[in-house]
Amino acid sequence: MNILITGGCGFIGAWILRRLIADGDTVTVIDAQPTTARWEMLLSPAQIAQVRIVQGRIDDRAAVAALVREVAPQAIIHLAGLQVPSCKADPIAGAMVNVVGSLAVFEAAKPLAAEGRAPRIVYASSAAVFGSDADYAGTVDDLAKERPGTHYGAFKLCIEHCARAYWENDQLASVGLRPLTVYGPGRDTGMTSFPTRAIAAALLGQRFDIPFSGPTAYIHAREVAEMFIACARGTAPGAAVYTVGGDVVDTPGFIRALATLLPQASGLVTCSGGHLPIASRLDDAALRRDYPGLPRIPLAQGIEETIAVFRALTAPGALAAAAKA
Repeated sequence: MNILITGGCGFIGAWILRRLIADGDTVTVIDAQPTTARWEMLLSPAQIAQVRIVQGRIDDRAAVAALVREVAPQAIIHLAGLQVPSCKADPIAGAMVNVVGSLAVFEAAKPLAAEGRAPRIVYASSAAVFGSDADYAGTVDDLAKERPGTHYGAFKLCIEHCARAYWENDQLASVGLRPLTVYGPGRDTGMTSFPTRAIAAALLGQRFDIPFSGPTAYIHAREVAEMFIACARGTAPGAAVYTVGGDVVDTPGFIRALATLLPQASGLVTCSGGHLPIASRLDDAALRRDYPGLPRIPLAQGIEETIAVFRALTAPGALAAAAKA
């Protein structure tokens, strides 16, 4: 396939590229900060050389439209966005990237749709569209009431509704995915990046505090990448949105799981603070029903794979960068 990835220099983008390159797909990446640092954890120089990188802001409507027209992708995997802390610090900047930037992607696809060549759009929503665990009596699935408690979550919910409007008005098919705590090599920004950074810190013998102690749904990046790719290769019409589950454990439980594989972590990694304001008991049965064969990576296996990648890093300062505060 011919695929365009927005924000592809980020964490999840690196894992998606790993699979797409192996499959022989043609990939173009647009990113405001065109760095290959995260890719270098997973890809060889020869693999990286196969990817075209374009520098550009996702909220630059003209630039996005021109690139989509030029590339004419069969699918757009839309990952560009600002995380919870950035949206809290500057909600207007967060809205420009997360909302206006997402609208720019859909708008850029409209001319191709009018020509019968509509790209399938798969975009990163978030479990942040939901409220806290206290807001729900049981598990949270695709049909649960959204109650975002952050600007970030509100922006993601806005785009879910906009995606439905683009299907109704322009027949632009899309899929939104709502993961929570995605972890693995390359995860270095956002509140839920702390567990991954704790693994790198423990390998360095450094003390590290994770600033939340309550439960969250852990899902490895390789698993999430497979979800994005399966949805991009799909053909179902409409504007679907899927909640993404994971292994639900509190932070002390995560630290114990890490210490089982990396004993020094028990004396180095700590946690403080309360619960994340996002539901943790997430049900992704609908996603797995509609896209059978998706992998399921248990937390212990995901931590073990993360340790293995971190240990294999040879670039000076790469592991320290992975643990940065």
